[in-house]
Amino acid sequence: MPRAWAAFTAGPMIILCTWARLARYWLTLLRSTLVGCWMGITPAGPTAASFMSYSLARPFSKHRENFGKGEIEGVIAPETADQTAGTSALLPMLTLGIPGSATAAVMPGSLMIWGLIASMYLGNVVSLIVVLVTVPLFASILRIPFSIIAPIIMVCAMGAYSVHNAFFDVVLMLFWPLLSAALQRLLQRRAES
Repeated sequence: MPRAWAAFTAGPMIILCTWARLARYWLTLLRSTLVGCWMGITPAGPTAASFMSYSLARPFSKHRENFGKGEIEGVIAPETADQTAGTSALLPMLTLGIPGSATAAVMPGSLMIWGLIASMYLGNVVSLIVVLVTVPLFASILRIPFSIIAPIIMVCAMGAYSVHNAFFDVVLMLFWPLLSAALQRLLQRRAES
């Protein structure tokens, strides 16, 4: 009798046995959760997350030859990524207002029907975490030579102009850094005196 049929006829006890075996695959669960979360936040969808997680779990498995034949690790990886991607698709919707999947696109409409606005409170918390984590990375930009930064600034200026085809956007792009530099000098003078 094939292994799959034996599992089917074993009854409800097979579920308990499977749950007991899950603890052995904690690394696969963690890896698949990270893949699913990333694929959910970047609107790639649960299907892409499943395929990516399966193809990532196979090389790391000790029993890779049993993949496609009922290996529990080959089931854990795509299913975990699939469920995580579906849930993580709500993150960009709640923080930025950009739905990460078709299901998440329906959510703002249902929230608006009930008069609920659940976006920027969560966005502030997430942005605080992101800022605290990325401050060293942004500070390292100061080490890049000006000969490399100047062309990047020019490309940003062209990008600012191309959004609305208005020179005012470029003026705004130049105004805020100049205001920031002026305020920094002013605060520095006040601190010295």
